[in-house]
Amino acid sequence: MQATDLTKNIPSTEELLRAIGLQRSGSAGGEFLGGVAVFGAGLLVGAGLALLFAPSTGAEVREQIGSKLEEVRDRVAPMTEQQGKGSRSSAQAG
Repeated sequence: MQATDLTKNIPSTEELLRAIGLQRSGSAGGEFLGGVAVFGAGLLVGAGLALLFAPSTGAEVREQIGSKLEEVRDRVAPMTEQQGKGSRSSAQAG
């Protein structure tokens, strides 16, 4: 028996993965989206744990979240209005 005979009988990586019910990812885009999904899930879990272990009461946390959302909305509103005006003027010019 020669070494080449042994290597002919060894299954490929794809065959091994298929045998245990797995498969390789077909594209880098799929890997990226999977990574983003895991990151997003981690963010949600972290936010949930932060709320659970926060030293504030639920009412205080809700009030803080509401005030932060208002601050963000107040900061973003002028930007969106400005973007809307810019897109309307460019549409009218075209």
